[in-house]
Amino acid sequence: MSLILRIEMIVTALLVMYIIVHSVHRKRLRIQYSFFWLLLVAAMLVAAFFPGVVTWLCQIMDIEKPSNLVYLCGILALMLITFYQTILLSKQADRITHLTQIVSIQKFLSGELQEDGNKMEESGIALEERKGVDE
Repeated sequence: MSLILRIEMIVTALLVMYIIVHSVHRKRLRIQYSFFWLLLVAAMLVAAFFPGVVTWLCQIMDIEKPSNLVYLCGILALMLITFYQTILLSKQADRITHLTQIVSIQKFLSGELQEDGNKMEESGIALEERKGVDE
């Protein structure tokens, strides 16, 4: 693995680590979601500081260049993150639907929905009376 690639990996890993820690500190990112990113940073640092591991894996997997393995692992990691976020997004959409249904039922049972309906009917009658006057 070339020295330039190793330096790029170290700089990128340190930059990503700073962004993660800063985001957790400012409460933009939950700690539970930062662990996977920190695991990726650790893997990048291991690969950068110990290139023999990457070369050994390339020989086992019959990959010609270590840089190809590094990029392959990066793409696979991003695909895993995307899939995990899709699962979370689906769960949250289901929760939002469920909460919306609960709030609607509570409004209906408390009579707020009926009062809103009465207001709409009154404004509809006022519009109909206005049309008759205008004609």
